[in-house]
Amino acid sequence: SFINLTSGARIMAGEMLVFGRHARGERLTRGLVRDAWEVRYDNRLLWADALHLDGNLRIILENPACFNGSRACAMMIYVAEDAPLRLDLARDLIAAEGVLSGVTSIGKVLVARWLGREASALRCAYGKFWASFRKAVADLPPMLPRIWHV
Repeated sequence: SFINLTSGARIMAGEMLVFGRHARGERLTRGLVRDAWEVRYDNRLLWADALHLDGNLRIILENPACFNGSRACAMMIYVAEDAPLRLDLARDLIAAEGVLSGVTSIGKVLVARWLGREASALRCAYGKFWASFRKAVADLPPMLPRIWHV
């Protein structure tokens, strides 16, 4: 994803990746996962992130130093002038049972991440965070994007 904001603009964006259809008994063992983000502000690079998994994904996903058995991951970014001021709010909202999570702020970029062994628990934690954070920073209804209800 490529995002370029101009002065005064803000964005909240994110995604969730699920490694296989576990309800159908699938386990992702081999493949390629490539996910890259680049955020620019007035055409100046603020933040870049890339996830590249290739080959024997089962070893990577099970490794305690990598995904530690997680079957899903999620990320949310909030880019705005007030991002550093939202760090405590995000830390208060991110904690959820059944998932690992963390949040940090790098200048105008606030990044939240989740790992979960169960995709449904991660989706629930991510959705609660998204709705509450959206309400707090933009005074919009506490809801997920419509595409999440497909």
